[in-house]
Amino acid sequence: MVDKNTLRAAFSERLHEALNDAGVRSRGRGVDIHRQLKALGVEKTTQAISKWLNGEAIAEADSMSALCSWLKVRREWLEYGVLPKKQTGESNVHKIAVGDGSNVREINQRFGKVPLISWVQAGAWCEAISNFEAYDADSWLSCPVPISNHGYALKVLGDSMTNPGPGRSYPTGCIIFVDPEAETRTGDRVIARVPRTNEATFKVLVEDAGRQFLRPINPQYPIIDITEETHICGKVVGSFIPE
Repeated sequence: MVDKNTLRAAFSERLHEALNDAGVRSRGRGVDIHRQLKALGVEKTTQAISKWLNGEAIAEADSMSALCSWLKVRREWLEYGVLPKKQTGESNVHKIAVGDGSNVREINQRFGKVPLISWVQAGAWCEAISNFEAYDADSWLSCPVPISNHGYALKVLGDSMTNPGPGRSYPTGCIIFVDPEAETRTGDRVIARVPRTNEATFKVLVEDAGRQFLRPINPQYPIIDITEETHICGKVVGSFIPE
């Protein structure tokens, strides 16, 4: 588990950094923030704002959006420390074409909140994709990359996807973002539900001699055969390691 106090302190540090970049005075920052948020239609008490500045709390969704708009920083950076820091002016909703030209469909993609779900829930997600807006999760995370409306996040458990050498690695505690509507190809990081279990697994999709397998990055773990009962639940499209 990521310590909440550590997350709050890291958010406070980034908030102060953004305020410094914007030339906001050091003394009386709480008053300045209160004034700016109010101008943007967000009402917060000075006590609540003081907690953000002192590392005792993290701003809620409405306040986070207003702060980013005012300070010209990306929400993914302010909330989670995911670079780059500055806004680029790109739209929050992207449309991508999927298909071979004869049967093309569009998938709406967005930079937005996705539910952080359990690995058991991820296995169930394979059966019937839940409605994104109605899904009731304890935690919602800002996705740093475009993702479909049915995307979700998972917290990596264990070290089967930890690289003991150079290269991309997904250690325990790493947050991964999964798009169940994204097309998967050999070499992609995927979430799959294997036979005789309700839980999902995180592996690399590989192919050899016409057969497909699920391969862990850590060579100490076995390769899993893909059978007719194996279900690919989605493609991992992004990740970050909480500070």
